[in-house]
Amino acid sequence: MNTDVTAAVQESVTAAMRELLTAGQEAVRAAEHRGSPDTVRALDKALCELPLLDMDDQAHRILNEALQSISLAEDADTWAYLEKTERAHSTWLHTPDSEDLSHAAIMAVAELAVHCGVVHGRTIGGSAERRAWYGAHLAGSWALRTIVGAVHEYADGEELDRAMTTFLGAVRRAVPYVALMGTRQALVEFARSYDLFVVGMRQPMPDGPWEWARRLGSAVYMFRVDPPGANGHPYGSVAVQRFAKDGTGGPVRSFPLSSYGERRRALNTVRERI
Repeated sequence: MNTDVTAAVQESVTAAMRELLTAGQEAVRAAEHRGSPDTVRALDKALCELPLLDMDDQAHRILNEALQSISLAEDADTWAYLEKTERAHSTWLHTPDSEDLSHAAIMAVAELAVHCGVVHGRTIGGSAERRAWYGAHLAGSWALRTIVGAVHEYADGEELDRAMTTFLGAVRRAVPYVALMGTRQALVEFARSYDLFVVGMRQPMPDGPWEWARRLGSAVYMFRVDPPGANGHPYGSVAVQRFAKDGTGGPVRSFPLSSYGERRRALNTVRERI
């Protein structure tokens, strides 16, 4: 009977730990979908609800580093630039004949694009975060050209909408980039510490031949997208390699992509988010 009670208690504790892990992963997905001060604060809330009792030194260190990166993302001055740009752009769209408002919209886009370039310049070279800021800066340059064209009536509204959506989305991804990486890693450490089966989320790789990685159980799976023609696949393929806990790598396997369809759309979503 005592054994049954102990097993039931353990099962209840494990279920509670899984719920906390799931809540953390949902917070990550929300911030991936739309980075904002609110979704960044939700990352902090999710990590602060994790129990610390059974975490070892490594897990504590990674958790604290994640919380620090979340705090920096939450307080980033980029949010103010972003809000100003969105407000100026929206106001101009609803009052298209105002020269002053069109000038303000152009200046706001320019300021945000330059800001992204400045942050990119002071970010550590070669990092995935640096690439994210560079992508935001490039998208800002395109948005600036497009909004100037729209003001002078040689760019249409559809082109402007596409450019601004891409730019603002890139900025929203760049601000919490490190915070998201840290949170994903902290959730893996939490699962490991409480003997849960680890199902890690996608993590971008800063350099080398692989684009992203996932931790599943004690193994790490590395992924990359190979171009059309590689490995005999006309539309490209996804290459996967499994690395065991001791670092031993298995064979590289390739999964072909179709030219159209759900797999390619899903793959594009993955690459955009990371």
